[in-house]
Amino acid sequence: MQQTKGLALEIRLSAYIDGELPEVERSELDALLSRDDNARALLERLRAGGTFGNKAFEDFLHDPVPLALVRQIKQGPGITPRFERVATANLPRRNTRIWPRLAAASLVLLFLGGASGFILGSRIDTPVLAPEAAEGPWIQEIADYHRIYARQKQHLVEVPASQAAEIESWLTSSVGVAFKIPDLSRRGLTFEGARLLVANGKPVGQLVYRDSDSNIFAICFLKKGSGEQPDQFSETIRGDLSLVSWEKENASFVVVGPSSDPALQDIAHAVAAVI
Repeated sequence: MQQTKGLALEIRLSAYIDGELPEVERSELDALLSRDDNARALLERLRAGGTFGNKAFEDFLHDPVPLALVRQIKQGPGITPRFERVATANLPRRNTRIWPRLAAASLVLLFLGGASGFILGSRIDTPVLAPEAAEGPWIQEIADYHRIYARQKQHLVEVPASQAAEIESWLTSSVGVAFKIPDLSRRGLTFEGARLLVANGKPVGQLVYRDSDSNIFAICFLKKGSGEQPDQFSETIRGDLSLVSWEKENASFVVVGPSSDPALQDIAHAVAAVI
C-alpha cells in the first residue's frame, strides 16, 4: 500500500482507483467523494482516461515501425536518440501507472487539434489529382500482384532467367515495349526470370529479381504512349511495399520492392538508364 497524503488529488484518486491505498486514506477519500462534486467528476475523468489511455497505448504497440526508422536501421548505424531521465523526487513509484490517464488527455488534445486542422484545410480549394492522373490504377494492381507472386517458392516466374533472349522477344511482342533486361548484380540483385501480367486492361511485363536476403524486387512496364512526363520519378508507399514509377517514350515503368529498402530510388534510376 502507498502513502499519498500531501500529494495532488489526481495522484491520490489514481491510487484510489487502483486499490493501492491504506484503509485510512481510502476512508478519507470516500468521505471527500461523498460531499464534493468536483472530486467525483475528477474521479470519473481519471477512470475514463485510464481506459482510453490503456487502449491507445495497446494500439500504439501494434502500430508498424515508421518507414524512416526502418530505412535508417537498414542503412546501418546512425544517430541514436538520447533519452533523458526526468526527476521524480517525492513521487511514489506507483505513479507510473497514471501515465495512461495523462496520455489520454494528450491524445484528446491531439485529436482536437487534428480535427481543427482538417476542418480548416477542407475549406481551402486545393486541386486534387484524379487517381489515374496521379499514378494510374495499374500501380495498385501491380502492388497486389507483387504480394502474391513474391510468396511463391517453386513458381516465382513463368520463364526462368536462363532464357533471357526468349523473355525479351516474348514480352516485347506481348506488351509492345522494346526493352533490355537490366543487369542489377552490382546492386545486389539477381535476375530470376519474368512473368506476363494484366493491369489497367493492358498486358504488363514483369522482370523479377531477388536480393541476398531473399527479398523480391520487380520491374514492371506497359505501353502508355503519352510521353508527357519523361524521367519524372514518383515514389508511392503501399504498406510494406514501395513503388517508384516513371514514364519513358511510349511506356510506363515501375520498380517494386520492400518499403524498408533505402536504395529503391537509386535502383529505379539505374533501371531507367538501361532498360
